[in-house]
Amino acid sequence: MSIKWDTRFLGLAAHISAWSKDPSSQVGAVITDGNRIVSVGYNGFAAGVEDRAERLADRNCKLNLTIHAEENAMIFAKRDLTSCTVYVTHPPCPRCASKLIQEEVKRIVCIAPSEDFLSRWADDLKLSQEMYQEAGVEYQSYDIEQINVDDAHITVAPGGFFKKVMNRLLLRD
Repeated sequence: MSIKWDTRFLGLAAHISAWSKDPSSQVGAVITDGNRIVSVGYNGFAAGVEDRAERLADRNCKLNLTIHAEENAMIFAKRDLTSCTVYVTHPPCPRCASKLIQEEVKRIVCIAPSEDFLSRWADDLKLSQEMYQEAGVEYQSYDIEQINVDDAHITVAPGGFFKKVMNRLLLRD
C-alpha cells in the first residue's frame, strides 16, 4: 500500500475518532481489504449502555465499559479479516493486538504515539510490537507530520462542496 492510501485511511480513522464520546481518548479505526473499506469503529460503550458524564469521568469505570475502536471495527466487519489492514489513530494495546493477530490481519498502520502517550503506555506498546513480530504482522507508524493532504493526493476545491460542509461542521461561531 502506498503512503497515499495510508494517509487517506489514517485521515478517515481520525475523522471517525471524533464520534467517540470519551473526553480524553478518542480513537478511530478503519479496516480495509486493499483499498476497499471493510469496517470502521471508534471507542465507546456497548450499544444500549448509557455513556453518562460521571461514567466517562471515572477512569476505572470508563476503562471497564469501553470497547476499543479496533474491537468495534472487528465486531462490525461481519466477515473474515484474513490479510486485511487496520488503520488506527493510536497504536493498538496488547488486548487489541492479540485480537487483530487472531483475526489474521496482515498489517497494522497507525499514527506514532506522542511522548505523553508513551509515558503512560510504552510497556504495553512494546508488548504489542513483540506479538506482531512473533506472528509476522507488518507494523507501520507515521509521525503526525507525515500525514497531510499532499500525501493523500486529495483535491479540495476552494469553493467546493467538501470545503463548505467541513467549514459548517468545524468552524462554528
